[in-house]
Amino acid sequence: MPTGPSAALAGRRVLELADDKGVYCGKLLADLGADVVKIEPPAGDPGRRIPPMTAAAGGGEESLHFLYMNTSKRGVTLDLERPQGRELFGRLAATADLVVETLAPGALERLGIGYERLCQANPGLVLTSITGFGQTGPQRDFRSSDLVASALGGAMTVTGEADDPPVRLAGTQAHVAASTVAAAGSLIALLAGAQSGRGQHVDISVQEVVTSVTHICGIGKWLDDGIIPRRQGTGLFASVPSGAYACRDGSVYLMVNRPLHWQALARWVNEVTGNQEILDPMFEGPSSNRQPYRELLDLFIGELMSQLTVEAAYREGQSRHIAMTPVNGAAAVADDPHLAARGFFEEVTHPTAGRLRYPGAPYRHSATPWRIRRAAPTPGQHNREVYGDELGLPESELRALESEGVI
Repeated sequence: MPTGPSAALAGRRVLELADDKGVYCGKLLADLGADVVKIEPPAGDPGRRIPPMTAAAGGGEESLHFLYMNTSKRGVTLDLERPQGRELFGRLAATADLVVETLAPGALERLGIGYERLCQANPGLVLTSITGFGQTGPQRDFRSSDLVASALGGAMTVTGEADDPPVRLAGTQAHVAASTVAAAGSLIALLAGAQSGRGQHVDISVQEVVTSVTHICGIGKWLDDGIIPRRQGTGLFASVPSGAYACRDGSVYLMVNRPLHWQALARWVNEVTGNQEILDPMFEGPSSNRQPYRELLDLFIGELMSQLTVEAAYREGQSRHIAMTPVNGAAAVADDPHLAARGFFEEVTHPTAGRLRYPGAPYRHSATPWRIRRAAPTPGQHNREVYGDELGLPESELRALESEGVI
């Protein structure tokens, strides 16, 4: 796969055996130039049916989630339950730097393609496993999901209104976070392997990831301060004030942590509304000083915001160095002038879904730029390229494997 000399991961090959827990890990690596070969069952990846869907050529549909999560990857089909499929996977793994997989703990070993076996042919191979609860421990065989990880990892404990039942996070944030940590861990393991010549097994627990990324508002508050956080609606427990505030034509989100930020906000409220109480010194200092007065401060700030448009509040807040942003729906995000000025969205043409706008670079590298190199693959799109051209299987054998359902 041509990646260009400036791609950060050019020359690295990754095999992806991943469902929703790890598909974003593969995307992060692929968009940085790695040759990520997505392996899915001959019947197709279940992720192809994750809504929302868009119309496709021939009257079918394509999953927008799948299209986004699988950019820049090549795609092959393979049945690992068949001996021929496992043999082909072993041959692929012998050419790879990294395998990213989300099967249940012990599944690869059961199939005879576990880490120890794969390393016999490829000692430098890194295997990154992403599971609900990790490869070891009493919960390793428990079933998990994005919802389960969000709940047990603590994120749902601090999300939603205080007197309402917990609410789930939008999208699949637990799995996206786990994929991001897995990508970082994989790169660290690859760097270590470049120095030692030895691979390693990277073990990612989705629950542990969620626990770690909610440190500031979840278990971290107990470990650091002995405080059990409560849900604060749209606000953050550790930031007072914080949350979504209604303006004349929408809402803005603000958060205050540092004493100087609070002083800037208090002066603004005073200047516009004439409120003198907000200048009381008892509100000064860190957020913990303002925690008992949260609801009162929300009333003061709400009075200010109700007099402003979203644009006016956002611009003025930014000019005063207060962390503030419009609360945008999907349509507003797609038309956001700041994102447009930064060229954030990328147009990608898919062979069946057509030309669509995709969210672009999550970060910007100057010397090794991020880039979507191709659209998500169709099922088995690169079977002949990978199995034929690269592994050397003749066309007659490829047709036989297809007829037998192996690929």
